Amino acid sequence: MCGGSAPQVVRTDPQAEANAAADAAAKAANVDAAARKKRKKSSSLLASGAEGAADSGSSLLSSGAQPAQKKALEA
Repeated sequence: MCGGSAPQVVRTDPQAEANAAADAAAKAANVDAAARKKRKKSSSLLASGAEGAADSGSSLLSSGAQPAQKKALEA
């Protein structure tokens, strides 16, 4: 024959590969969760600086509005 050597056998550890894949998946999930949490936090009313209705004085409760039924009885 040609005197070639036998091909090298590559040995892998299936458990180590599974652990590495699980670690990579966990890191990706954590990055995604952190990004979602950051988007949610930045879009909240508290983060955007919105003021409550009591601060603006324009709510029905703060203006002393009466229910329609009570107005009809008084008339």
